[in-house]
Amino acid sequence: MPPLDASGRPLDVGRLLDRIHDGCWVIEGPHGRGKTTLVHALIAAAAAAGRATSFVQVRSWADAWPALSSVATAGSGHIVAVDGWEQLPWGVGVLIVAMARWRRTALITTAHRPIGLPVLARHESSPALVAAIIERLPDHHGSILPDDVEQAFRCHRGNVRDTLAALYDRFEERRP
Repeated sequence: MPPLDASGRPLDVGRLLDRIHDGCWVIEGPHGRGKTTLVHALIAAAAAAGRATSFVQVRSWADAWPALSSVATAGSGHIVAVDGWEQLPWGVGVLIVAMARWRRTALITTAHRPIGLPVLARHESSPALVAAIIERLPDHHGSILPDDVEQAFRCHRGNVRDTLAALYDRFEERRP
């Protein structure tokens, strides 16, 4: 499934990728809004176009070394994606950005809030986005209703991942 915008329309990954020659970028948005999905789509499109890519998932400060190492070993034109930027110690983040600029490596990060880098994409969610995802799923046989989407979306405060999990549970309850 392609990454979707808040209205449920596919994002133009190619257009976003065209902006990333070098420099440092952030994909911003609250938890569970599709930032990682977009990063994976960008990395896949870049690799398909023949660009060297690296992806680092940061879950805690212990992942600082792999993130720093990915940028330190990357060459000009390489794209390094660091997912979970706010988990890095501040000084390590500053060092990674400086190293990426020095090596002319493109850096794409994900963050929940502004981190001082240019915004490549800002992710928001909506019931229309959730409905568009459900519409693309096979075999739901209309068992998820628009009111279900609205209620789950409100209950989970716009977190698409948690909303979909709740709707899956509802689907399982209703499945024949």
